[in-house]
Amino acid sequence: MSAAPATRGPLSLVLAEVRAGTPTVAGIALRSGLDESVVRAAVDHLVRSGRIESRELSIGCPPSGCGGCASATDGAPGCGLPAPVPGRRPGLVTLTLSRR
Repeated sequence: MSAAPATRGPLSLVLAEVRAGTPTVAGIALRSGLDESVVRAAVDHLVRSGRIESRELSIGCPPSGCGGCASATDGAPGCGLPAPVPGRRPGLVTLTLSRR
């Protein structure tokens, strides 16, 4: 009798996509089959646990909002928001694997 194949959890799937160079939360969600909210939660956990590092890039959101953002694709805002969020630091973030 053979063992059932192991399934990969959300953290493993997200980490694999970061390793593969998938550049956005939306891309990770699409490629992994996970909901974007699950990907965001997994990324937050992986950053808190030190598995990946999150660094804000030196460029920021345009004053007019995200609609003109360079990270926009297919005419949609890059981060999915129609305008900067009060209290949230605007800007693009890069995720990199931590060295262990």
